[in-house]
Amino acid sequence: MKEWVCFLDEQEKTHGTDAIQRWARTLKVVHFDAGNLYLEAADPFQLHWFEQYLRPLIKNSFRSMSGRPIRVHLTLAAPAAPVSPKKEWKPPVDLTPNSLLSNCVFETYFPGTTNNPNLNLLQETVTKKSFNPLYLQGPAGVGKTHLLMAACHLLKKEGRSVFYVNADRFTQHIVAAIRSGVMPALRELYRKHDTLVIDAVEALADRSASQEELFHTFNTLHLAGKQILLAGRTLPSELKGIEPRLTSRFEWGLVLSFKPLSKNELNEYFVHLLARKKIALEPLLIEETLSFFSTIALLNRATDILEVKVKEMAPTLSLLHKWFSTLIQEQQRKLLTPQAILQAVASHFDIPLSDLQGRSQTQEHATPRQIAMYLCRSQLHIPYMKIGELFSRDHSTVMTSVKLITQRLQDSPLTQGAVKAILDLLRN
Repeated sequence: MKEWVCFLDEQEKTHGTDAIQRWARTLKVVHFDAGNLYLEAADPFQLHWFEQYLRPLIKNSFRSMSGRPIRVHLTLAAPAAPVSPKKEWKPPVDLTPNSLLSNCVFETYFPGTTNNPNLNLLQETVTKKSFNPLYLQGPAGVGKTHLLMAACHLLKKEGRSVFYVNADRFTQHIVAAIRSGVMPALRELYRKHDTLVIDAVEALADRSASQEELFHTFNTLHLAGKQILLAGRTLPSELKGIEPRLTSRFEWGLVLSFKPLSKNELNEYFVHLLARKKIALEPLLIEETLSFFSTIALLNRATDILEVKVKEMAPTLSLLHKWFSTLIQEQQRKLLTPQAILQAVASHFDIPLSDLQGRSQTQEHATPRQIAMYLCRSQLHIPYMKIGELFSRDHSTVMTSVKLITQRLQDSPLTQGAVKAILDLLRN
């Protein structure tokens, strides 16, 4: 307002231009009407200065053009809301790689005579980058993941940056990045490292978005001379549900096939394992002990148990059997399938498998069918609906059958004996 500006110009003659500019002209004009001016001070110091130096002059010197006095109302501004500290930016999705196990190094891998040539070739080509990509092939249990992690550890020791993921984690990254709109960041992450390592590539089957992204990432890395390590259960040409343009690229470099160890090599591995742990053993039949195990993967898990137990006592044969019993049971559960249960039930009751899964409601067929449903549920924890599909029944029929056999096991020696016999047959 003009009157206020003129008033302040006049006060500069008394208080000086700097003082008026700093303390008076910075007062905020909130509102003005014919006889009132509403001002706001930024802080108590400004308010105090106004009250001390200008308020006494307002009554006589501050008037409207018509000569009427103008009343000045001064308030203190509300304190500003505290400014929250700026948070460090974080990506909207988790794009972390899979962890590398510290004990998965080349020194702890036991190749036996079967896989020794391929192991040596792998170690040589990883460091020299002689072939790109490197594809490790072999069934479950031969140690492909162990070897990939060992290669990662070796490359890291040489100062190379490595990004290790399994195919499931790779797909999770892509889905999360698409939903969050951060695909450029994902691509930069996967393509900036010296080596990209992807395990279990068969899990990419029928995942079109994942295959599309891997195709372009593969091309970018290969063109830049960066290393690619892959592993799968089958040869690239035998992968199902994966585009030929990808499988053909998997074969550009070197394919190394790893095979399960023979029984003699498993014996040798077990001796090697115990010697590495410096375990004091009573004389024992290693072949007998090893007869419980069918894969190196199981033995590797046994190693974890030994590492704990060795600290407590030197194992004897009986203790080893005790420690390994849970692993044996788990291995048996893995081998158990719905088809195996159906075959065992049909064999015990001496009826054709077709009658067990058929529509007959006679007791000769209904009771074995109910027991088979019960075993599928209790031993394999298969959903009722899936069990119903095996027998062409709905899930309510399966629930009733499972409940019926559960009740009979409490009071029917005949049912108890049948279930026990079938379980023994499955275990043997």
